[in-house]
Amino acid sequence: MEHRCTECGEVAAEPRLRYCEQCGAKMPEFKPPPLVEVEGQGGAVAKARAARPAYTGPKWLEHVPAHSPTVLGALLHLIALALSILPFLAGPGPFWTFVMVLGVLPVVAREYRLSGEPNPLVDWVPESFYPPFMVAAYGALAVALSLPMLEFSVQPLLWIGGTLLVMLDQWYKVFSSPSGVVPLFEPRSLIRGQRVLALAGVAICLLAALFFTWTIEGEVAQTAYRTAAERVRAGDVRPAMDSVYGGTGGLKLSGMQIPFGTTVELGLLAILVLLMLKPEVDRPIWLRFVPAGVTVIALAWVLVNMSMKVGPIMFLAGLLPVGLVAAMQAIGRDDLLPAEAYADGPPPDEGFPEDMDRPTEDDFPPEGNLPPEDEDQRG
Repeated sequence: MEHRCTECGEVAAEPRLRYCEQCGAKMPEFKPPPLVEVEGQGGAVAKARAARPAYTGPKWLEHVPAHSPTVLGALLHLIALALSILPFLAGPGPFWTFVMVLGVLPVVAREYRLSGEPNPLVDWVPESFYPPFMVAAYGALAVALSLPMLEFSVQPLLWIGGTLLVMLDQWYKVFSSPSGVVPLFEPRSLIRGQRVLALAGVAICLLAALFFTWTIEGEVAQTAYRTAAERVRAGDVRPAMDSVYGGTGGLKLSGMQIPFGTTVELGLLAILVLLMLKPEVDRPIWLRFVPAGVTVIALAWVLVNMSMKVGPIMFLAGLLPVGLVAAMQAIGRDDLLPAEAYADGPPPDEGFPEDMDRPTEDDFPPEGNLPPEDEDQRG
């Protein structure tokens, strides 16, 4: 590979020369091509130089691993999950943090395979471990987990930014492609029939879990502190126990900050996803019982955490229409299925086999030319 001066065009006799022997200008940096193994005729393996094609994509992706926005988004997700370890920052919880960290591996491995660049950290992952629906599930979960990440800090910016990068990059790859997942769903079905009740109920539940108080952490400790303080004023010895919530009124917690709050939120969103599934899509029979199961779990969760606060009361009110729709789905009383089943045309006429000619107007005589027996019956 020639090492040529950019000023005079002189080819350097030694590629590693820093200055041109002809004009004295500074030579461009010499980058030797990588070594590849080539098998000779005698079976011996020799090492030869092979030049890697120059990157011609967007400038901002030049130094991104695999030159992929998806990989950059996954890295932002990892940074946000690492920050969620701090107690004063929001997070999806230990279980869903583990799921997202585990999901980064197949997503990044697939991007490296599509880019054609080797990486020993992910090259060992079999191709069967990262089918397109795996990337779609990772993106959908990242969107759903944006709700527990909402707070006034830099963490949601990292998470939402990473999610946007993943979704925008993968939308035409795995979501909206002919073999993707988007053609299987009809979002407009959520605003028709009884399903609009589920949409409204889930929206009320999410608002209650996100923005309203469910419990106040430290209320018990604060009461114990006041009782101990009264004993001190009465002459008793001051206790060694102290509370960081003493005199502060406690720390207000929303539904998302309560254990299993993220899991319940994902379950409610899963109900909406199942309701958007087109009727003609094949599905197992047990799938219609999933909304009822999620509703029972959400009801048990809110009853365990029930208190005279706005959050749990509002959540329970929103869960009522969701439970109604879930029960109708479980017994097979979906009011959209009959209309959706005949979306391609009217239902076929019953009572006539397909191979039998249906009667036409010519097969019936006019009303004034009826046979005598028919006229007697009509009179």
